Amino acid sequence: MRRSVEAILRNQADNGAIIASPDFAQYHFCWLRDGSFSAYALDVAGEHEASARYHAWVARAVDGIATTMSDAIAAHRAGEVLDPVRMPPARFAMDGSTVVDDWPNFQVDGYGTWLWSLRRHIDLGGSDALPEHLLESARRVARYLKEFALHPCYDVWEENGGARHTSTLACVYGGLIAGAQLLGDEECERVADEVRSAVLASAASAGYFTKFAGDRDVDASCLWLASPFGLVDSKNEYFAKTVRLIEDRLSYDGGLRRYPGDVYFGGGAWPVLTASLGWHYASVGNFERANRCRGWIEDRIDAEGRLAEQFGGESRDHQHFEEWVSRWGAPARDLTWSHATLVVLSYLLDRPDPVSIMNDRGVRAPNRGTEVEVEVESTGGSGAS
Repeated sequence: MRRSVEAILRNQADNGAIIASPDFAQYHFCWLRDGSFSAYALDVAGEHEASARYHAWVARAVDGIATTMSDAIAAHRAGEVLDPVRMPPARFAMDGSTVVDDWPNFQVDGYGTWLWSLRRHIDLGGSDALPEHLLESARRVARYLKEFALHPCYDVWEENGGARHTSTLACVYGGLIAGAQLLGDEECERVADEVRSAVLASAASAGYFTKFAGDRDVDASCLWLASPFGLVDSKNEYFAKTVRLIEDRLSYDGGLRRYPGDVYFGGGAWPVLTASLGWHYASVGNFERANRCRGWIEDRIDAEGRLAEQFGGESRDHQHFEEWVSRWGAPARDLTWSHATLVVLSYLLDRPDPVSIMNDRGVRAPNRGTEVEVEVESTGGSGAS
């Protein structure tokens, strides 16, 4: 855990920004999603000052796109066709400026994840209220989330820009509930309830939580519905079936892949998602399975303390792995987000009374003295599609 905390700190700039990966040129940015998970990991590890610097950096970056955010809201309310390139960005340059290129940038999940992470920062840092220098940025992001909560956008993998993605809605839900609590904004909670109703309606139609509305695929990021964003309880019948399907279809060499058709660098197993499965098992008191997830990740930290984005793609789908290598070079060998999720999982497993993974209403994960065994059937398999 300490080694991964040090990796996050090493990947944080003096201004507070957290680089997605220091050794992969395509990731030399700060994504709100990756950075906010990393800031949360810093908070659970007691590195509150470093987390505070990140949140202050986000506030400055959000202030810098104030006009972009207000223009997007005005255009949406006027019924105009939205240009994804002109929407508030999912990622920023390390100096907080925006980058205009052909990379899909209209992703709402990062803004929800930031508010969720900010609320955890306040909780875990022992503060009673949101600091004044963060207040207006938090309000601005809350307004943006309320406006675009249910609007189609690119997913957390920056794909399928015309769909409403389940894990994106989970991030939005977590952010709206955090906004309601941080800002006393009742409308945030009302919109959050609309998001939850939409997600549950989609699950009722399919019988489980699908990758996005109208699709039949599963996506491992749907694990976030329960932990950490709390849109559903971990014992929800649709969620229990979703976990089974994720393990059945996406398990590969002990870890979890993103989704069945994934070919990015061969579609290997991701520490971020394997840790997310561990979070789920820790939240229901199945520490044996949670530890199994942690062990898989720890075994893949290299001698330099690096933890890659994914593993096994070159063996699972060599053709697509080589295609991506020829396009972008070797995949990221050190992904800050991978370290962050390992830190959180380790925190849950190593402390006798966990206080970090809380759902939307502040209910904490059970401690080791109150284990709750939940049967989740799985046939494993390669996850190949």
